[in-house]
Amino acid sequence: MIKRVYRKIKRIFCPPPLPIDYEEFKKKEDYEYLISQGVETEYGNVFLGGKPIIKKHPNSRIIIGKNVLLFSDTKYNVAGINHPVILATCAENAVIELKDGCGMSGTSVVAVKHIEIGEKTMLGVNTNVYDTDFHPIDPIERYNQKNILDASAAPIIIGKNVWIGANSTVLKGVMIGNNSVIGTHSLVNKNVGENELVAGIPAKIIRKI
Repeated sequence: MIKRVYRKIKRIFCPPPLPIDYEEFKKKEDYEYLISQGVETEYGNVFLGGKPIIKKHPNSRIIIGKNVLLFSDTKYNVAGINHPVILATCAENAVIELKDGCGMSGTSVVAVKHIEIGEKTMLGVNTNVYDTDFHPIDPIERYNQKNILDASAAPIIIGKNVWIGANSTVLKGVMIGNNSVIGTHSLVNKNVGENELVAGIPAKIIRKI
Protein backbone atom coordinates (compact mmCIF):
# COMPACT_ATOMS: atom_id res chain seq x y z
CA MET A 1 0.00 0.00 0.00
CA ILE A 2 2.73 2.43 0.97
CA LYS A 3 4.69 1.54 -2.19
CA ARG A 4 1.66 2.19 -4.41
CA VAL A 5 1.08 5.58 -2.80
CA TYR A 6 4.77 6.42 -3.19
CA ARG A 7 4.71 5.47 -6.89
CA LYS A 8 1.61 7.59 -7.46
CA ILE A 9 3.19 10.61 -5.78
CA LYS A 10 6.36 10.10 -7.80
CA ARG A 11 4.40 10.00 -11.07
CA ILE A 12 2.66 13.28 -10.19
CA PHE A 13 5.67 15.24 -8.99
CA CYS A 14 8.45 13.51 -10.94
CA PRO A 15 7.03 12.65 -14.37
CA PRO A 16 9.32 10.78 -16.77
CA PRO A 17 11.34 13.09 -19.03
CA LEU A 18 10.03 13.73 -22.50
CA PRO A 19 11.98 11.98 -25.27
CA ILE A 20 14.74 14.15 -26.72
CA ASP A 21 14.39 15.26 -30.32
CA TYR A 22 17.98 14.46 -31.28
CA GLU A 23 17.73 16.09 -34.70
CA GLU A 24 16.67 19.40 -33.19
CA PHE A 25 19.26 19.00 -30.43
CA LYS A 26 21.99 18.51 -33.06
CA LYS A 27 20.85 21.53 -35.06
CA LYS A 28 20.86 23.69 -31.95
CA GLU A 29 24.27 22.42 -30.81
CA ASP A 30 25.86 22.96 -34.24
CA TYR A 31 24.31 26.41 -34.67
CA GLU A 32 25.37 27.59 -31.23
CA TYR A 33 28.94 26.42 -31.81
CA LEU A 34 29.24 28.22 -35.16
CA ILE A 35 27.72 31.43 -33.84
CA SER A 36 30.05 31.33 -30.83
CA GLN A 37 32.99 31.30 -33.29
CA GLY A 38 31.71 34.33 -35.18
CA VAL A 39 30.36 32.45 -38.21
CA GLU A 40 27.48 34.03 -40.12
CA THR A 41 24.80 31.42 -40.72
CA GLU A 42 21.21 30.56 -39.81
CA TYR A 43 19.71 27.92 -37.55
CA GLY A 44 19.67 24.47 -39.16
CA ASN A 45 21.77 25.47 -42.18
CA VAL A 46 24.88 23.45 -41.33
CA PHE A 47 25.50 19.87 -40.22
CA LEU A 48 28.73 19.36 -38.30
CA GLY A 49 30.12 15.85 -38.31
CA GLY A 50 32.50 16.59 -35.47
CA LYS A 51 33.58 20.10 -34.53
CA PRO A 52 35.58 22.11 -37.08
CA ILE A 53 38.46 24.38 -36.10
CA ILE A 54 37.46 27.99 -36.77
CA LYS A 55 39.94 30.87 -36.54
CA LYS A 56 38.33 34.19 -37.39
CA HIS A 57 40.44 37.33 -37.53
CA PRO A 58 38.79 40.49 -36.16
CA ASN A 59 36.86 42.40 -38.84
CA SER A 60 36.80 39.43 -41.20
CA ARG A 61 33.84 37.25 -42.23
CA ILE A 62 33.03 33.54 -42.47
CA ILE A 63 29.67 33.04 -44.19
CA ILE A 64 27.97 29.64 -44.53
CA GLY A 65 24.84 29.04 -46.60
CA LYS A 66 22.09 26.41 -46.44
CA ASN A 67 22.48 22.61 -46.39
CA VAL A 68 26.24 22.71 -45.88
CA LEU A 69 28.09 19.63 -44.57
CA LEU A 70 31.35 19.95 -42.63
CA PHE A 71 32.79 16.53 -41.71
CA SER A 72 35.65 16.62 -39.20
CA ASP A 73 35.54 13.08 -37.84
CA THR A 74 36.49 9.92 -39.76
CA LYS A 75 33.30 8.16 -38.69
CA TYR A 76 31.51 10.46 -41.15
CA ASN A 77 33.76 9.56 -44.10
CA VAL A 78 35.32 6.13 -44.56
CA ALA A 79 37.97 7.58 -46.89
CA GLY A 80 39.78 8.74 -43.73
CA ILE A 81 39.91 12.27 -42.37
CA ASN A 82 43.34 13.34 -41.09
CA HIS A 83 42.16 16.37 -39.11
CA PRO A 84 39.05 18.48 -38.54
CA VAL A 85 37.78 20.97 -41.10
CA ILE A 86 39.69 24.25 -40.67
CA LEU A 87 38.15 27.58 -41.62
CA ALA A 88 40.60 30.42 -40.98
CA THR A 89 40.60 34.09 -41.92
CA CYS A 90 44.01 35.60 -41.25
CA ALA A 91 43.58 39.31 -41.98
CA GLU A 92 41.11 42.17 -41.71
CA ASN A 93 38.46 42.16 -44.46
CA ALA A 94 39.24 38.54 -45.38
CA VAL A 95 36.17 36.53 -46.38
CA ILE A 96 35.39 32.83 -46.57
CA GLU A 97 32.03 32.07 -48.15
CA LEU A 98 30.58 28.55 -48.42
CA LYS A 99 27.55 28.61 -50.71
CA ASP A 100 24.39 26.52 -50.39
CA GLY A 101 24.77 22.74 -50.55
CA CYS A 102 28.56 22.53 -50.49
CA GLY A 103 30.41 20.01 -48.37
CA MET A 104 33.89 19.08 -47.23
CA SER A 105 35.74 16.48 -45.16
CA GLY A 106 38.85 17.47 -43.24
CA THR A 107 39.42 20.39 -45.60
CA SER A 108 41.61 23.39 -44.71
CA VAL A 109 40.37 26.74 -46.03
CA VAL A 110 42.72 29.64 -45.23
CA ALA A 111 41.96 33.15 -46.48
CA VAL A 112 43.89 36.41 -46.34
CA LYS A 113 41.70 37.96 -49.05
CA HIS A 114 38.66 36.04 -50.33
CA ILE A 115 37.73 32.39 -50.86
CA GLU A 116 34.35 31.49 -52.33
CA ILE A 117 33.19 27.88 -52.69
CA GLY A 118 30.18 27.51 -54.95
CA GLU A 119 26.82 25.83 -54.61
CA LYS A 120 26.83 22.01 -54.36
CA THR A 121 30.62 21.90 -54.66
CA MET A 122 32.23 19.00 -52.80
CA LEU A 123 35.78 18.83 -51.46
CA GLY A 124 37.17 15.37 -50.73
CA VAL A 125 39.10 14.30 -47.66
CA ASN A 126 42.14 16.32 -46.60
CA THR A 127 41.89 18.90 -49.38
CA ASN A 128 43.42 22.38 -49.01
CA VAL A 129 42.37 25.79 -50.32
CA TYR A 130 44.90 28.56 -49.64
CA ASP A 131 44.68 32.10 -51.05
CA THR A 132 48.13 32.93 -49.66
CA ASP A 133 51.69 31.65 -50.02
CA PHE A 134 52.01 31.96 -46.21
CA HIS A 135 55.70 32.95 -46.58
CA PRO A 136 57.65 35.15 -49.06
CA ILE A 137 59.81 33.46 -51.68
CA ASP A 138 62.79 35.73 -51.02
CA PRO A 139 64.86 34.20 -48.16
CA ILE A 140 65.64 37.52 -46.48
CA GLU A 141 62.01 38.63 -46.58
CA ARG A 142 61.00 35.22 -45.28
CA TYR A 143 63.46 35.48 -42.40
CA ASN A 144 62.21 38.96 -41.51
CA GLN A 145 58.53 38.09 -42.00
CA LYS A 146 56.32 39.48 -39.22
CA ASN A 147 52.93 38.12 -40.30
CA ILE A 148 51.10 36.31 -43.06
CA LEU A 149 50.40 39.59 -44.89
CA ASP A 150 54.07 39.72 -45.89
CA ALA A 151 53.36 36.86 -48.31
CA SER A 152 51.73 37.04 -51.73
CA ALA A 153 47.94 36.46 -51.78
CA ALA A 154 45.07 36.50 -54.30
CA PRO A 155 41.37 35.49 -54.14
CA ILE A 156 40.11 32.02 -55.03
CA ILE A 157 36.72 31.46 -56.67
CA ILE A 158 35.44 27.89 -57.03
CA GLY A 159 32.25 27.53 -59.06
CA LYS A 160 29.10 25.42 -58.74
CA ASN A 161 28.96 21.60 -58.80
CA VAL A 162 32.74 21.23 -58.68
CA TRP A 163 34.30 18.06 -57.27
CA ILE A 164 37.80 18.34 -55.79
CA GLY A 165 39.36 14.93 -55.17
CA ALA A 166 41.03 13.79 -51.96
CA ASN A 167 44.34 15.34 -50.86
CA SER A 168 44.28 18.01 -53.57
CA THR A 169 45.41 21.61 -53.03
CA VAL A 170 44.09 24.78 -54.66
CA LEU A 171 46.48 27.75 -54.56
CA LYS A 172 46.09 31.52 -54.59
CA GLY A 173 44.48 33.36 -57.51
CA VAL A 174 42.80 30.29 -58.99
CA MET A 175 39.32 30.26 -60.52
CA ILE A 176 37.62 26.90 -61.12
CA GLY A 177 34.65 26.85 -63.49
CA ASN A 178 31.28 25.21 -62.89
CA ASN A 179 30.96 21.40 -63.06
CA SER A 180 34.69 20.74 -63.24
CA VAL A 181 36.48 17.84 -61.53
CA ILE A 182 39.92 17.92 -59.92
CA GLY A 183 41.60 14.51 -59.71
CA THR A 184 42.89 13.23 -56.38
CA HIS A 185 46.32 14.42 -55.18
CA SER A 186 46.32 17.32 -57.65
CA LEU A 187 47.95 20.75 -57.26
CA VAL A 188 45.83 23.46 -58.87
CA ASN A 189 47.88 26.62 -59.48
CA LYS A 190 46.17 27.87 -62.66
CA ASN A 191 42.60 28.57 -63.67
CA VAL A 192 40.34 25.68 -64.65
CA GLY A 193 37.53 26.26 -67.15
CA GLU A 194 33.97 24.98 -66.90
CA ASN A 195 33.26 21.28 -67.50
CA GLU A 196 36.90 20.20 -67.40
CA LEU A 197 38.57 17.18 -65.82
CA VAL A 198 42.05 18.11 -64.61
CA ALA A 199 44.65 16.21 -62.61
CA GLY A 200 48.34 16.12 -61.76
CA ILE A 201 51.10 18.18 -60.15
CA PRO A 202 50.59 20.79 -61.46
CA ALA A 203 47.08 20.00 -62.64
CA LYS A 204 46.57 19.79 -66.39
CA ILE A 205 43.45 19.24 -68.44
CA ILE A 206 42.71 15.58 -69.13
CA ARG A 207 39.51 16.06 -71.11
CA LYS A 208 36.27 17.96 -71.33
CA ILE A 209 33.31 16.62 -69.38
